[in-house]
Amino acid sequence: MSSALPPYTGPGVVCPKCGGEGADTEYRAHGTCLHSPTDDVIGLNPNERLHRTCGTCGYAWDEAVQNTPHTTVEEG
Repeated sequence: MSSALPPYTGPGVVCPKCGGEGADTEYRAHGTCLHSPTDDVIGLNPNERLHRTCGTCGYAWDEAVQNTPHTTVEEG
């Protein structure tokens, strides 16, 4: 089973379930996976991700963060 996430769909996202336009976006770091209206933990996700929630039907899904250059700090 792959832990890869679908790519970030941008601010004009269309819900994959109901086709409604627009979704809330929340950054989530590695760790707990919350996808229910009660925010019950339903698993662990090894990826940092963007958690999307449809403004029309409430369906929730995760997308990958955008690729950004990482800065490496050398200790000396």
